[in-house]
Order: sequence, then structure tokens, then C-alpha cells
Amino acid sequence: MTKPVSNRVCLLGWDAADWKMIDPLLEQGQMPNLQKLIDNGVMGNVASLSPMLSPILWTSIATGKWADKHQILGFCEPDKDSGKIRPVTSTSRKCKAIWNILSENDKHAGVVNWFASHPAEKINGFVVTDRYPHPVGPPNKEWPPVPNSVHPTDQLEEACKLRVHPAMTAPQQVLPFIPKLKELIEEAEAQAKIDANAKNDNCQKTLPANESPEGDTTNVCSKDDSGPSKYHEKLGELRTLLAQCASVQAVATYMMQAEEWDFLGVYFDAIDRFAHAFMEFHPPKMEHVSDREFDLFQEVMNGIYRFHDMMLGRMMQLAGEDTTFIILSDHGFHCDHLRPKCSASIKEQPVAWHRLHGMVVISGPGIKKDERVYGASLLDIAPTILWLMGLPVPRDMDGKALIQIAEGELREPETIETYEGSENTTQACADENESSDDSEKKSSKPTEEDPWLQQRMMQQLVDLGYMEQDTSVEGVVADRAQSLGQVFAATGRPKEAIAQYEQVLRQKPDDKGTKMAIAMCRLDLGELDECEQVVKEVLGDSDDAPHANLYMGIIHFRRDDPDKALEYLQKAERADPRMPGLHVQIGNVYLRRNRWKDAERAFQKALEIDANSAEAHDGLGVAYRWQKRPAEAVHEHMQSVALLHYRPQTHIHLGMALAETGKIDWAIRAFNVAIEQNPSNPVPHRCLSELYEQAKQDAEKANEHRQCAARLRDAIATN
Repeated sequence: MTKPVSNRVCLLGWDAADWKMIDPLLEQGQMPNLQKLIDNGVMGNVASLSPMLSPILWTSIATGKWADKHQILGFCEPDKDSGKIRPVTSTSRKCKAIWNILSENDKHAGVVNWFASHPAEKINGFVVTDRYPHPVGPPNKEWPPVPNSVHPTDQLEEACKLRVHPAMTAPQQVLPFIPKLKELIEEAEAQAKIDANAKNDNCQKTLPANESPEGDTTNVCSKDDSGPSKYHEKLGELRTLLAQCASVQAVATYMMQAEEWDFLGVYFDAIDRFAHAFMEFHPPKMEHVSDREFDLFQEVMNGIYRFHDMMLGRMMQLAGEDTTFIILSDHGFHCDHLRPKCSASIKEQPVAWHRLHGMVVISGPGIKKDERVYGASLLDIAPTILWLMGLPVPRDMDGKALIQIAEGELREPETIETYEGSENTTQACADENESSDDSEKKSSKPTEEDPWLQQRMMQQLVDLGYMEQDTSVEGVVADRAQSLGQVFAATGRPKEAIAQYEQVLRQKPDDKGTKMAIAMCRLDLGELDECEQVVKEVLGDSDDAPHANLYMGIIHFRRDDPDKALEYLQKAERADPRMPGLHVQIGNVYLRRNRWKDAERAFQKALEIDANSAEAHDGLGVAYRWQKRPAEAVHEHMQSVALLHYRPQTHIHLGMALAETGKIDWAIRAFNVAIEQNPSNPVPHRCLSELYEQAKQDAEKANEHRQCAARLRDAIATN
């Protein structure tokens, strides 16, 4: 083991937290606890993964692996024993989470509310599962304990006392979210009186059964048609979400004090849940939002961010100054002009509201102060925690340790092949003299979930809009194949992705999204005719079909026909000029035609729409370099790498720009990163051969890379 950077690590997951929301609140002094961590640590963007579904992302965060390895592929899965559908569970995960690894290596680990953590795993520490905060009964009655939701089991009763019922949220607790709460309550009460009077009038007018035109004997008085106003329903939704968030905070802070821990991971889903319910009411006002809705709910999102900062302050107080905090979101959430023109409701188009980049803050002893971290991915969090705590980083994790965050000289982590397949012997076997409770804590196999609870959670997924009431096992299998296809496509395996998408089409033959996903894989494989056929079949090819014309432009660009490509792309621009990816493609066409200034304008237009477009920053850097502005090019390529590290082409461009500014060693590093990310590409080897020959006068190294480039070119030509 290497010397640890930190003795304790606290990982707080803030689902969907976004710097675009946080930055104004920091400037106004409304998130002082997060500001303290930023001042004493590093901050930056973190790149999300595909698909952007919470169970998948948070499991990748916990394991450091893509979903094809951990096999959590959605919110639910087929149950091989019952033949029905069940929510994903801890028994579904096919590789170890960070808390398993730490537990097996003499560390005390705690985890609270993590996705797919139920039933509780029996680790050297404690687990409060993601079933714990959800209602399991009416709000006016005491909720029974959820079986298998807490480990150690002797904490179950005490933990369940800490759950917060929605009815327990007092008006003063809601006021920070809805300042005009009093008006809302008075309106709801007035509406209830009107509805009650109307119901009484209708009761007096009820026809006898023999006079009913349909022979319906139902008495309308028996129907409760009054119901609360839609504004009052939103208030009820807010109180429910707030209660669940408070429940997680209550049990987490209790366990921090009641149990020993070296690592603690706590997941809060409230920002994401609040955003799906209330982000459409956030300023600036959206067209479909009424003046009254905007007036009532415009402060809700700021309120939930301030609430998270308050909770963070208490955790910082309990953890102590020797703890390293990692605050992390799995993706961002559109809050400005890039919001879709539809409702943010989970039941509408939830993923359309997600942004590719989340936020990360890492702060604590041994961490750099008031600096930025660049190029982080969700996959980097687990290896970073292992490195911080002095444990080897396994080579079968898909991420890397963010060693650049430490003060002083870079300390490369020790590595091992894997943590899978074996447990630390001292942790796996109970000593013959140890108590049964200690034996339970060191056993890793969880107890299977209660069937009643499975059914309850399935209904909650339906209520939240994550699945349909009549979802079949076949439908769930298709959804899992869809997710796996997206993973394969995102990791450069288009053939494997197509095989998964074809499974989806066997179940859903008219699914246009899946057909377009196959088309994009065909594009990656160079099968341009097949791609074009699907695009025309699914999207048509009229002048007012912006996405169809965008894809046709890309196809013709790949055919090395920039003029035809530009024709289609300009059609798309006339139909919908607010697509940042469209302007990136137009810029790429201008680069191909050596029209550097036009390319510059196109990429800048893309950045005006979305300042966080990694592709636009990279393209702008290329345009600058061809205009003999290498220093500006370096800046843009660095911006791109900071937003999206896993993009080998950008590292090649960065290396070229650095070489032109005379920063040879940095250029060599950039080309080597490109090789690490895509070992089959000959271009960085060719660039390195020239640098070693001309700038370093190292003939041996130059020849080594020249030969490697030649082998790779031959392999490409053969295939």
C-alpha cells in the first residue's frame, strides 16, 4: 500500500447538480459551505456517460466501470425466480463497489441511499439502502420498517424512527421554496369551498335511476371530483420530495455518529427530482408556463440548492477537518435558454433536460487549494477514492485516479490487476471467537429482497413515470438491450451496439430512436449507404426536417463531398438555427474546404448557443491553428479536454498546437494520451516520430514511432 493522501473520504452524490445553477448562488453568498470546500480544494466539470440513467450512472461511479461490466442497465430487470419484473438490486450488480473493496481491505465503509443498494450488503461498516426513504404506507400512519434496508440490523429500528413523513413538513420549512405559500394555501382553501358547494348542487340534481339516459344508477354524490388545485398538487409534490431528502440527511448524520467509518457515500436525488418537477418554472420564464405558475414556483430550484448547502454544513461539522469531501453530480440539468420546449416532468422527456457535464468538488487535507480539475469522468471517482486512501487501483476499472489534485509532486497510484473474484481472507472468514454480529458485518452476501417490497417499489416506478403500468418482462429486456447498445456505441463498439439494438427492434419494430441509433453505428462503421437509407426512412428528407438534413450533411461529409454536405446543413440551419451540434458540423465542413475564417465563425456560433460544447472548442482550436494562432488554439483545445477528456482526436490537435508554441514535452504528453485512448490510430505515432526526430534528436524513439505508425496504417488498409 502507498501512503494515503486522506484518512477519511466522504462522497456526497448530488444528482443533476449543475454549475450553471450553483455559480450565481455562490456569487450571492447563498452556498457558503460549498464555497468553503471550493476555496480549500479543486473544482471542475465531470463528464457523464451514456445512457444518462441514474441507476446506471451511480453504479458506474461506485464501481469505476462501464455498465456492460456491472450490469445495472436500468431501473428494473427480470426476476429469474418469479418470472416477473423487479427493481434493480444490490444482488444484480456483477462487480464490487467501492464499499466492498474498502471493507475487504480493513477499512470501515458506510453507504446511504445509493442506487441499487437494496437489500443491504453485510460489509465492514454500515448500509442504509435506497428503499429506506420511500413511503411504505399512508402519511397519517406510522410506517413499518423496511426489511433488509439497514445493516447492521440492530440499527434498523432506530434508523426507521428518523424517516420524515410529508405531513411533518411545516409551512415555515416550505417558505424558502415558495415565498408566496400563504397565498397558495388561501387559494386552495377557497377553491375547495367552491368545489364543495358545486358538489352539493350536483347532488340535488341527480336523476333517479329510471330517468338516467344510460340507466346508470351511480350517485354522483359518491364521486370526489373536487380535488386540490394543480398548484396545491405541486405543493404536495414538493413536500413529499423534501421529506424524502430530509430522511436521507437524518439517517446519514445519525449513522456518521453511531458507527465507525473511513469512507462514507451518501446519495441525494432531490436536486434531480425537484428539477423534473420545477425547473420549467425557473427564470427566465418559459413560454408554456403561466404567469401565476412562474410567480409561485420560480424560487423552488434555488431553494433546493440552498437546502443541500445547509445539509452539507452539518456533515462537514460531523466529519471533521481531516476528512476529504467529494461533492459530485452524475450529469447537469438545463436551466437556461437550452431547456427543451416541453415540460421537465419525468413522464415527458426527462433525458432531454440532462446536460452532459456534471459538477465535482474535491476538498481536504493534501488537496490543492482553490484550483480547477480538468478532464474528470464519472469513471474516475472510484479509482480516485482508492488512491486517496492508499489502496492500489485495479487495472480493470475503466477510469483513472485524478492524481493531479494532490499537493506537491504527483504520486502515481500502485496498481493491481483486479479486486474481483477473491476477498481478503481476514475479512471473508469469521474468527471462531468473534460474535455473531461481527460475523454478520464481515459477510458480503446480502439477503434477498422481500416480494411485497418489490411490488411496492415497482408501483413507485410507475407513479414516477420511469415505466408503464403494463410493462412486460419482454419490454424490460428490450430496455436493457437499448442501454447496453448505448454503452457499446459510446465505447467505440458499433458492431456490438447494433446487435443489441436489433434485439430492441424485435420487441419494438417501429421504434424510430433505435433505428436512428443503428444508423449512427452504420455511420461509424463507414456503411454510409445503409445509414442514408435509414435516415430517409425514419426522418424523411424534406427541407424543413432539420435533424434529417443534419444527418444527411454528416453522411455527405463522410463521403468527402463537402459542397453537398454544406447544402444539407444549411437547410437544417434555416429550419432550426439553435442546434449547437449543427454549427459544429458546418464548421467541420469549412475546415475541410480550408475556409478557416468561416469555420471560426461557425464554431463560435455553436459556443454562443452552448458554451460547454467540447466539439466546438476543439474545432475552433483547429481553425485558430490554421490561421497561425497556435496559442489561442492551445487554449481552445485545453477547454475541450477539460469538458470531455476521453476524446483522442482533441489530444492530437492539442499536441499539434503545443508543438507549434514550442512546448515539446507537453506536446509529447498530449500525443501519448491520444495513444492511450485509441491505440489503433497511427496519427499520434507519426506526430511523435517527427517530434523525436526534429525537436529531440532522438533517432531511436523516432524510428520506433515511425514503425508503429506504419504497422497501424497497414492494419487499417487490410481491414
